Amino acid sequence: MGSSKIRRLIESFKGVELDRKGECTPEKCETLKGEKGAACCKLGFSCPSLKDKGCKTYTIRPPNCKVFPRSKKDLQLVKNCGFYWD
Repeated sequence: MGSSKIRRLIESFKGVELDRKGECTPEKCETLKGEKGAACCKLGFSCPSLKDKGCKTYTIRPPNCKVFPRSKKDLQLVKNCGFYWD
């Protein structure tokens, strides 16, 4: 497992910055390069559970998906994220 994957795994167990609002929109969220399917979870690969109408494993999704974005800074990594901070 690469160091960036280990770092993302460890970070996924940290709490989410206070006052996060909104909801997950995996069908809209994309990388800064316009790629869909990995942006909202920072997976680094196209998620096999993400289909045309959304995530097929949303209720049992991995920790990365549950907490991204953890902070305002994470929003700099994606476009069209459904989460935001005032």
